[in-house]
Amino acid sequence: LWMKDYARAEADLRKVGTLGPELYQGPYERLFKEENEQHPEMIFSVQNIGLDGYGSYTQKWLSSRVAYGSGWNVVMPAPDFVESFENADGTPFNWDDYLPGYTTMTPEQRVVFFLRDGLTNEEKAYFTDLGADMSKYLDVGNEARIKQVYDNRDPRLKATIITPYSQYFGYLGGEEATFTLRWPYRTDQDPERDLRTDTNNKFYYLWRKWVYEGGNETPDAWYCPTDQPLIRYADVLLMLAEAINEQRGGDAEAVNLVNTVRQRAGMPDISGVSGQADLRERIRNERRWELSMEGINLFDEMRWGTWKDKKFYSGNGTKQIWGGQNTFNYNWKGDYLYTWPIPRDEVERNSNLQQTPGWIE
Repeated sequence: LWMKDYARAEADLRKVGTLGPELYQGPYERLFKEENEQHPEMIFSVQNIGLDGYGSYTQKWLSSRVAYGSGWNVVMPAPDFVESFENADGTPFNWDDYLPGYTTMTPEQRVVFFLRDGLTNEEKAYFTDLGADMSKYLDVGNEARIKQVYDNRDPRLKATIITPYSQYFGYLGGEEATFTLRWPYRTDQDPERDLRTDTNNKFYYLWRKWVYEGGNETPDAWYCPTDQPLIRYADVLLMLAEAINEQRGGDAEAVNLVNTVRQRAGMPDISGVSGQADLRERIRNERRWELSMEGINLFDEMRWGTWKDKKFYSGNGTKQIWGGQNTFNYNWKGDYLYTWPIPRDEVERNSNLQQTPGWIE
């Protein structure tokens, strides 16, 4: 696929399907638990065991302070990624369908929709001063209103992301407990049991995928035991769909392959495909949703030449859930980033090698 040799890619990917792989048919989120690391969907994985030096670090980098091992939530999902997930009926998500006028409001005004029920007068005054449109606040029902934005979506969204007012089964003070992602944060103790992070003064989406639950799934945040797939059968099916579409645009077999992956996720089939370009974008989106946090999305965007547009656009960076001012910015250095540099040692050994343009010689 990297070389755009789609015919050979198709032939190789078809061979993989003859070797016995199959899609896991349980809930999407269970596929990434230790119990399923040897499922036939997992074709090639990084092997992990729960011993120091032999496990993964996902619990420390992705989880929160109320997860076993007390994580740092250093890596967080982008709002643009969360907003890309379709509605449960397969239609595109639009904030205005759930909260009329949302997209015309300033980010500061939108904060009102994410506030917890039962704010104190002091909290109301604080958010009023920050610019929230408190005329839209509901003392009872504010949480339920925003929850429906996420409840009626592609099931992979809530299996992948901890969304506002969803729960996480964590571990704190030697005990397992259930926590809820609320704003503003108050306390991780009873009765609220708010989900505590390293960024309590901001409201971000958090990863659920690869974050361990309770107190028994991993022995330590620094050596997590679950194998991490490099290639799984859903990836193969979507790569095969891509190879077919690039040769025979809009081919029915490619559509059926995409639908096979969607059906497992609990999503309706795609229909009304208008041609190669339309199906290309649908395949790319499906890969973004299905394969997130598996070390694939970056390299997909690189080989498609879309990384700059998807990551380094105007207003990019780490944003709070409602958008607005970035807390961290990304900087695009140039299109040379799409091509790897030649290792410096190789250039020094062979004077005939010329460094890839843009990279330091």
